[in-house]
Amino acid sequence: MLAGILWLAVLAFAFWILLGIYMGFLSGMSAAVCTVWNSVLAAASCVAVVWGWVAQRRRHREALLNPPTPEQTRQAKRDRARRNVGLTFAGRELVLPAAPVLPALVAYTIGEFLAVLTVRESAAEVGARRWLDLHPSGT
Repeated sequence: MLAGILWLAVLAFAFWILLGIYMGFLSGMSAAVCTVWNSVLAAASCVAVVWGWVAQRRRHREALLNPPTPEQTRQAKRDRARRNVGLTFAGRELVLPAAPVLPALVAYTIGEFLAVLTVRESAAEVGARRWLDLHPSGT
C-alpha cells in the first residue's frame, strides 16, 4: 500500500513537469486552435486511459498463465535495471517532440499504473508459490 502511494506521488510529480512542457507547447497557439486541440486531446486521453488499463490487464493475465520461477524473476529484474538507465537517457530526447500529445501519453501510463495497483497478486508471486509447492524443502 505504501509503495503504491509513493509511486502515485512520483507519477503526480512527473505529470506536473510534463504539464509544464505541454503548456509551453500551447503558448504558441491561438485561443481557437488551442480549444480545438485540447478537446481532441481530452477525448484521446480518455481512450488512452482505458487502453492502458486493458493492455496492462491482458499482459498480467498472460503472465499468470505461465508465471516465472523465482530465478526467472530475479533475472528479469536484473535485466530491467540494466535497461532502465539507457531508457531514461533516451526518453529525455523524446519529450519535446512528443509535447503535443503528452496528455494522452500520460493518460495511457496512468491507466497501466492503476491496473497494476489493482491486481490481487503478481505473476512473480504466483510463480513463487507454484515453485514452493513443487519444492517443499525450499531447495
